[in-house]
This record gives sequence, C-alpha cells and structure tokens, in this order.
Amino acid sequence: MAQGRFQLNEVKLAWGLVKHHRALPKANGFTAGACFVRLVFSTQSDSKPTHAYPVIDGKGLVSVSARNYGFEPHTLKFPEFVSQLVSKVEQETGMALQGPVHLHTFPKVLGYVFNPVSFWYFHDEAQQCRAVMCEVNNTFGERHFYLLTAPESKAPLNKGMLLHARKEFHVSPFFPVSGRYEFRFVSNADRIMARINYFEGSVQQLSTSVSGELMHPSTLLWGKTLLKYGWFTLAVIAKIHWQAVKLLFKGAKFHGKPAPPRQTITQTELEA
Repeated sequence: MAQGRFQLNEVKLAWGLVKHHRALPKANGFTAGACFVRLVFSTQSDSKPTHAYPVIDGKGLVSVSARNYGFEPHTLKFPEFVSQLVSKVEQETGMALQGPVHLHTFPKVLGYVFNPVSFWYFHDEAQQCRAVMCEVNNTFGERHFYLLTAPESKAPLNKGMLLHARKEFHVSPFFPVSGRYEFRFVSNADRIMARINYFEGSVQQLSTSVSGELMHPSTLLWGKTLLKYGWFTLAVIAKIHWQAVKLLFKGAKFHGKPAPPRQTITQTELEA
C-alpha cells in the first residue's frame, strides 16, 4: 500500500482536439480545438517544475487545484491528496501503485473550469500503467468514478487496450443510464489520447475523445495558448447546451435525471 508522499515533478501542456459525435438517437456532434495539461506526481524525485503557469493549488491566470478533484469536498493540496488517492485505488484494486501518477485534465482559466472528465493514470514501480480512473462530472454538480484495470488480474494496461464498464452515471439527458462504455487510452512522452465510446447492446451510440501533442510549457507558450484557447472552458459549457438544443429540435427523446448511483466507483466489467 502507498507509503510515500507524492510530489509534483512535471507539467506538460497540450494543444489538441475534443471530438463528440452521436450516431443515435439522432446524428449530431462537433470537433473543437482544446488545450489541456498533464501533471505527473512521483515519490522518487525532488525536482519541481519552475514554470510560472499553471499555478498549482493557488490562484492565477491559469491554475490547477487539488480541491477540484476527489470523492468528496476537501481543502487538501496535491501532495497529500494524491497520496490519499493512491491509497484508495490500491485498496480498491489490491495492487501496489508506487510509480508515477499522471493527471490529464483541463486547467482553470481566470478561475473557472468545467471538466466533463479527467483521467488519472496509476503506475507501479516498474513504470507500467496498472489502472486508469476516469473522474466524470455532469452539469448537475454530480461526480462519479470509473476505475479501470486489465481483464487479466493485475496485468499492465498495454497501449490501446480496450476496457469496458457498465454505464452507471447520468451525463446526458438524451441517453438512459444503461448500456456500457468502451475505453481506450494511449499515453507517452509526446502524445496523449483518451477515447470513450458508448454502446446500447451491440450498437454504438456515441463516440468521444480528447487528444493532443504534449509540450513543455513556457510563459510565451502560455501566452499563445490563452490567445488561442482562452475561452475554451466557457465554450465547453456553451457547446454542451447548444448540442442539447439541437437534439431537442431534432426530436431526440429526453430522459429525466435519475438519482445518482449509490456507489461512487464503478470498476471494470471483466466479462467484456
């Protein structure tokens, strides 16, 4: 179980794309440019990033704060929060996860962010990814976690491996809380991609993905980023609601919001 204290030792910035395409119940979708960050936490390094942005656990033009993540409201900063998160995931999976932890997320810009989903990658001491946790937020202020591991017990998650989980959390009013998700992740030093497809039975209803090229941040690069993507976080909310309006006009069936699931974590569906 986790014993070390996880410290931030790397931050990378990515320019990329968010894709969201529905095949059913009515065809609809969009592709948009996006910026996001990857934070790497480790118990093995004393080095700390020296860049000005994003501000970590503080206020700034661009920032990322631990209190915006997790199973319940808290005021922890990243070192303590990530250490506790690793302990929780170790308890849930029965694995030793003393390797790096990667957080793939949208940063706050001017104090605001909405993350439909953030991705936590957990590694063992051999630097192999053993678990991925998808931290999902809906527009009703609710949060749920999909904890994914390989179908073979305690096997590493090979790049591009398909993982499955039952859908347990209400996200869109145009889909019921049923069916299953198919996840695929590719992450290396230069590029990151996360894809989630939604199925009802054997029929794919929805395909979403976020991907981008990873870069070392600098003040100049952040300046260019803010000029290019400064309103991206607000645009996410605008696009979500605009797509809903379009679906209503197309006659898509509306599903009322059910009660949130009793369990905070949904784990990999091993039968897939």
